[in-house]
Amino acid sequence: MSAHSIWIVEYGYVDGFPASNLFAAQPNEGFRRMPYCFGVIRTADECVLVDAGFWDPGIHDRLTVKYGETRWKPPAEVLGRTGMRPDDIGALLLTHNHFDHAGCAGEFAGAHLYIQREEIDRYRAALRLPARFEFLTRNCEPELLDVLDARDRVGRLTLADGQHAVTDHIRLLPAFDTHTAGSQFALVQDEASGPWLFAGDNVYVYENIEGLRGDGVYAPISMATGSPSTWLTVTDDVLRFVGGATERVLPFHDSAVWQRFPSREYSDGLHVAEIALAPGHASILANESA
Repeated sequence: MSAHSIWIVEYGYVDGFPASNLFAAQPNEGFRRMPYCFGVIRTADECVLVDAGFWDPGIHDRLTVKYGETRWKPPAEVLGRTGMRPDDIGALLLTHNHFDHAGCAGEFAGAHLYIQREEIDRYRAALRLPARFEFLTRNCEPELLDVLDARDRVGRLTLADGQHAVTDHIRLLPAFDTHTAGSQFALVQDEASGPWLFAGDNVYVYENIEGLRGDGVYAPISMATGSPSTWLTVTDDVLRFVGGATERVLPFHDSAVWQRFPSREYSDGLHVAEIALAPGHASILANESA
């Protein structure tokens, strides 16, 4: 029987993010604290990371000017709160090529890296366009191509062509032309605790899939290079993998995660949520690791 321990690890936050930036065509939604997170999956045999976060003091400073108080720690450092180290990571699943999800991909040097081929091919094509098309690459991680080339040379790169099985119980689900050209979800099919769906930025916050007022009417994501109508179709299709149960979707920018799941706030104001715990794995929520 498969069993996975799953955590969401916060490596930073901005305190006054405009909520209207999370929803297409929905102005005047106020401000909220928005976390920046990555996912960790552990079994008896493997350690998998979903996204890698970023660490760039220059970007931290710019975000502080825009959004007020911010706090940041290197993703490789806060990973230790799950009891793992960077060299424990055997696979890194990148949901898409944006700086806050792929910026630290190179720091997990032993990991086999997975990303959609469509994401990389379309990024390379966008780089060749005139400067007036800069919107397509504005939030991308410029060093990712070098990381991919290095992993490819040592046989630790998979460019997925649509749905792809990473293990018997972890699958990549494409979400093309939604948040980005080659975005993807990561599905954990856990026989012990049920399915879990890592959303990347295809679900910023639960309101995207539960409705702005909890009415179940989808609120498409904003800040996307794809279309809202494509997002609606793809999201509705992908949610069937969790039986439509939105509580089984794991977003990386919603502080509601800390209330919906058992979690711990550390002295630096950052959090870890414990989504599932495999037999034999101790809870980390009482862990005194800084």
